[in-house]
Amino acid sequence: MAKAIAGPAPDGIEWELASQWAKGWKFLKWSATALVVVAFLVVIGQGFLYYRLFDDVHPLLGYAFIILLAAILGVLVVRPLLSFLRMPVAARPPSIVIDPKSPQPAALAARLRYDLKYLQMLAANPQVQAERAAIEQGMVKCRALIEHCAAASPEEALKLSAELEAFERDEIEALLKPLDQKVESLIHAEAVGVGVATAVSLNGTVDAFIVLWRNANLVARIARIYFGRPHLMGSLRILRDVAAIVVVSRALEDVTDITGDVIGGLLGRMGGLVAGPVMDGGVNAMMTLKLGYLAKRRCRSFKGWSSGQAKSISAEALERVKKESGSVVTDLLKGVGGLTAHAARATERALAGSRSAWGLVQSWFGSKPESA
Repeated sequence: MAKAIAGPAPDGIEWELASQWAKGWKFLKWSATALVVVAFLVVIGQGFLYYRLFDDVHPLLGYAFIILLAAILGVLVVRPLLSFLRMPVAARPPSIVIDPKSPQPAALAARLRYDLKYLQMLAANPQVQAERAAIEQGMVKCRALIEHCAAASPEEALKLSAELEAFERDEIEALLKPLDQKVESLIHAEAVGVGVATAVSLNGTVDAFIVLWRNANLVARIARIYFGRPHLMGSLRILRDVAAIVVVSRALEDVTDITGDVIGGLLGRMGGLVAGPVMDGGVNAMMTLKLGYLAKRRCRSFKGWSSGQAKSISAEALERVKKESGSVVTDLLKGVGGLTAHAARATERALAGSRSAWGLVQSWFGSKPESA
């Protein structure tokens, strides 16, 4: 009887764990989808308010606004996302741990087979067609190393491990360095552009649209430079990050407005008008910077994706944000300062023109007496 009672327990426990795992996985997938949906609803919901505003003037004007908004979203947001999804899926890095003291020939051969797939992906990349001969030569070396690993003894594995490290450094990383420089320059420029655009914008909905547009375009261009995107889950994570940044950008509008009011009370109205938008632009620039480096890490996809490395991806991105933050904020302040200076000069010219016009009008009626 004791056996009959204890018998079904393991099945029940196993079924319960499987059920909890299925529920958790389903929650994660729906959460990522929900974030993408919320990002579009933030922009479209606010756009509906403008539609009502135009519709109150005339129904045809409201319909024209909806058509224009849909066209803008299609060209600036949907098109780059489709371009990103049309990119070929990059070779997925294997989760192989190679012991530097006693490497296994089978693990070395598995890593080299991945290197061969990566070189084949690089050979199709339009960005590195000038290096096509070097890539083909690298594929020949890679096939030779794979053959050596298949017939290698454990004593020869240590030498092959050193050859594998040198091969990846000289034949693959060397080809990726120019692409990395292009991507890093692109990330920096987009971060500064998002910061300046959202700093001078006076509307939170416009800020959210700018962030959505520039970040969607950023990930599409990064994937185009590396000529590859992550697998399905990696692509969903990138889209989830874009959606989260748009939502946070819209939510920060109220915070920066409050900050501007506080600083305005301390430093005067002009200080408040500048501090809040600049802070908003700086935060959006930092978020774009982090998204760019996360997208770079996933689209580049050369390093392995073991559990330990996957956990450090976000930490690596934050370290890059810390290093780049000073120069990005400096360029942001220069951009905002330049726009402010142009606005001030334009205002000064307008005031000077109005004074001249008023003086001309006064001259028509004669000058005032000295006693006046």
